[in-house]
Amino acid sequence: MQLGKDCAAVVTGGASGLGEATSRALAAKGVRVAILDLNAGRGEAVAKEIGGTFASCDVTSEASVDAALAAARKAHGQERILVNCAG
Repeated sequence: MQLGKDCAAVVTGGASGLGEATSRALAAKGVRVAILDLNAGRGEAVAKEIGGTFASCDVTSEASVDAALAAARKAHGQERILVNCAG
């Protein structure tokens, strides 16, 4: 698969640490990145910096995950990449 603007990704825990680094690396390749994280302030800031989107998400709650994935898909379409860095 070629990474680029036709590819959407979801990164849980994408607001800091390894998740943030992954979000930035994917965005640098042109991937549309949705950051799912509990830290809204940091998540929104990183998403803005990389041209992505942010959705608040508690990965221990199925309802929260469902809502965050729906928001990510609305913004970028169906994800082709999922990176789990939360926790």
